[in-house]
Parts: sequence; structure tokens; C-alpha cells
Amino acid sequence: MYAPVLFLIALLSIDAPRARDTAKSTATLEPEAGDLSGYYVCKGQEAGGKIYHGIATISRKGDVYVVQWVIGSGSNFTGIGIRQGNTFSASWAMATERGLIRGVNTYRIEAVGGNPRLTGRWASLPGPAVLQSETLTFLRPMDDEE
Repeated sequence: MYAPVLFLIALLSIDAPRARDTAKSTATLEPEAGDLSGYYVCKGQEAGGKIYHGIATISRKGDVYVVQWVIGSGSNFTGIGIRQGNTFSASWAMATERGLIRGVNTYRIEAVGGNPRLTGRWASLPGPAVLQSETLTFLRPMDDEE
């Protein structure tokens, strides 16, 4: 009765290192070509279904990015982002009359017409405790002095 179980455990432990090596090599093959810096049109949907629009800027500072959003009639907040392969994540904070709101966004980087489009989800604290959606569509590159 125990022999088939022990055989299965032994078989799985033999293949486990191979599976880790495959995952490791796949992760290193993801391209990171192209700088994400530029102006983006921002469109998102909040938990209650409300659609919002705005502009976002992404600027590279060494290995990280500074992200700034201006949403709706002037909600302005800033964050720091990192890129790994085709994933871009940014944390942010925004001061409000009710206190500080913190959040995190995670995007999948897609190429559309040779330019990046970032499609993702975000959440905030305090917040509704659900994932909300946002897309950043490349508008134009930043000027050299920006």
C-alpha cells in the first residue's frame, strides 16, 4: 500500500529540480527592451463601475521609474515603479482630506504599433478591497529636458 505512494513521491522529487530550472530559464528569456518613459493616456474603471480618464507620465531614473498620474479634474499622485520582463509595477501615495491613500498597480506591457501599452490592475488602502482596472496607452515620448 505504501509502495505506490513512495514511488510517486520519489518520482516527483526527481522532476522537481528540472521544473525549477525550466522556470528559471523561461524567466530570464523575457525581453526588457525599450524604455517605458513617456506620456500616456490613462483610462480606468473603479470598483463601483465608474470610468475615469487622465494623463500619466513615466520617467526612468536609473533602474527605477517615477510615475505621475493626473486623473479627472486634478487628482494628482506620484509613485515609483520597477520593470521585470513584460511586467511593470508601481506603488503610489496620494494625500487627501481624509488622510493618506496608498496603492499599487501591476501592468502587463504590450507592444501596440511599436509603442508600449500597459494593461493592468490596481488596489488601494484604504479602499474597497477589490482589484480595479487601468490601461496606460503611449501618447508621446518625453522631451530630453523633462
